[in-house]
Amino acid sequence: MLINIERTAFLEVNSLQKYKKLFFFTFKLSASTFGGGFVIIPLMRKKFVEKLGWIEEDEMMDLTAIAQSSTGAIAVNVSILVDYHVAGFLGAMLTVLSSQRLAVCFHPVLS
Repeated sequence: MLINIERTAFLEVNSLQKYKKLFFFTFKLSASTFGGGFVIIPLMRKKFVEKLGWIEEDEMMDLTAIAQSSTGAIAVNVSILVDYHVAGFLGAMLTVLSSQRLAVCFHPVLS
């Protein structure tokens, strides 16, 4: 499989910048979308596959299928799998923090 030049450049960027970029993209995505996890999947695909080239189209489809077959919220599952594929274990954990941060902050206020 061919590796995109931008993906290679992303993987070579120092860790702090890489994780910061993933955290803020996932946070922005989860904060600005309404309608559940199936709304987030095409937006992630557009960003990671088309714009940045960090993963291939078939990889995104495979990760989405795995996320759909596992239990839990699909938005979180897809985010975890994609960011794990791109940035490893720490990238997946940052995704969990960034995608659930708003829910944890606003839940006590709204209830």
